[in-house]
Amino acid sequence: MLTLALETSGFGGSLALLNGPELLGECKLDSQRRHAQTLVPEIQRLLREHGKRAADCRLLAVSCGPGSFTGLRVGITCAKTLGYATGAEIVAVPTFEAIVAGCPHELSTVQVILNAQREELFIGRYERDANGAWQESPKLRIERADQWLESLRADDHVTGPGIEPIVDQVASRCHALAAEFWQPQASWIGRVGQRMAQAGRTTTCWDLEPYYVRKSAAEEKWDARAGLA
Repeated sequence: MLTLALETSGFGGSLALLNGPELLGECKLDSQRRHAQTLVPEIQRLLREHGKRAADCRLLAVSCGPGSFTGLRVGITCAKTLGYATGAEIVAVPTFEAIVAGCPHELSTVQVILNAQREELFIGRYERDANGAWQESPKLRIERADQWLESLRADDHVTGPGIEPIVDQVASRCHALAAEFWQPQASWIGRVGQRMAQAGRTTTCWDLEPYYVRKSAAEEKWDARAGLA
């Protein structure tokens, strides 16, 4: 199954093209330009390099969050449009699930963090089950960064986009994974997406939505002014 994977949850991002388990190609998006400017041309270039067309893709795997509000909207909108135009199946891949899928095989537990602003972090905690598959436990939550740091134990392993500004603090308390594991990669999105599709966890271009976890600060201020908070 030819799979096109889109990862736009952060300021950078990437694309990948997979034919079944084989990674045909992967490219990084220009972090200095907006996703809306680069995404479609880079998709066209990636497909052209491998002699493929958008219509050849039978699965679209897109990072659905948490992440950058703008980045997620661009990726989701692109996947919706391609799904509608080509009839390809769509899978919305949780960004943290893709990150843990790229973690070293010897790990049995890991925490994924992302900056939630306001001195808070999105925290995802994962453990491998008896079959070696990652399971989230408990559900993704928002925690104060200082309280989370204090809760770390020496045998914890931490990764994710939120680790960069506090890596020294994390490393002084537990195991901070190498930088190559911090950011989600489109190839990880594609492989997780293929497993989700095999399990029947697909969606439609009408139902595909980003997973923001909470509203943006602007939306919360609007609700407060409208008496909805």
